Amino acid sequence: MTNVFITRRCLQGRPWIWGLATALLLAGSWAANPDRVQAQESSSRIKEITIRNVTEETVQYYIKSVRSSDPPEKRAIEKDAIDHLRTEDPLTISFESKGDSTEYVLDPGMPYAFRYDENGDLELYEASHGRDDAVDLAPFVATPPSVVEKMLEMARVDKDDVVYDLGCGDGRIVVMAARKYGARGVGIDLDPERIKESRINAKAAGVDKLVEFRIEDVTKSDISAATVVTLYLLTESNELLRPSLEKHLKPGVYVVSHNYTIPGWEIKLVDEAEIKGEDGALHDIYLYRR
Repeated sequence: MTNVFITRRCLQGRPWIWGLATALLLAGSWAANPDRVQAQESSSRIKEITIRNVTEETVQYYIKSVRSSDPPEKRAIEKDAIDHLRTEDPLTISFESKGDSTEYVLDPGMPYAFRYDENGDLELYEASHGRDDAVDLAPFVATPPSVVEKMLEMARVDKDDVVYDLGCGDGRIVVMAARKYGARGVGIDLDPERIKESRINAKAAGVDKLVEFRIEDVTKSDISAATVVTLYLLTESNELLRPSLEKHLKPGVYVVSHNYTIPGWEIKLVDEAEIKGEDGALHDIYLYRR
């Protein structure tokens, strides 16, 4: 407020006194109405938690505020639906899977998704977004540098390639392709923060002239210019993308996937590898040829 009134005084001379008086009256009004101040502060803390159901079943769950002593609310979310929960407090969620009860605490402002785990059991995972107009393919999990390097090596990337990373996260795959091999690259992601981070990383690596990053839904993107496609999504997401890969990619284009296979492309699998990443975990890499 101080800077505002200094500006008014410098530009307009004496009328700044009227502005100051008005401000003092407003301040007195707010002081006389503390409930209004409290309501505004509370409103600014309210954020949305989204819960998406990408399973094949209706999921029942119980939800309540961590501060509440009331019984939890029972809710049901149908297949492909999204629940939007506005709250300023973390929420406790519980649900049953295979007869066992599971409970988590959800943070305000975060997206989550019910999915099946590797054993086919119901589980709740962090999601990549809570938008209603786009599918959730996978949350952002960074690929270790050694795995990125192996993926590009298996795809035989060189300076003549155009590498498309679908769900690019922080852009590390296309950045390495450009920095190490001189390849051009396109990273596509729905999260503006990830795209912003990707552009910063590309500039820091000195390859921002070779790569570009797009805020798009990869299921609707034109990827026909790609000579190499990289993926780090989930198996069901790869399956969802398969029609787009088959529609857009020219025969002979390499598609390399980190940790998850592409269902229906078993005959197109030309190589696979397992390496240990910097995180100490084993990572599978699958190379397909369109």
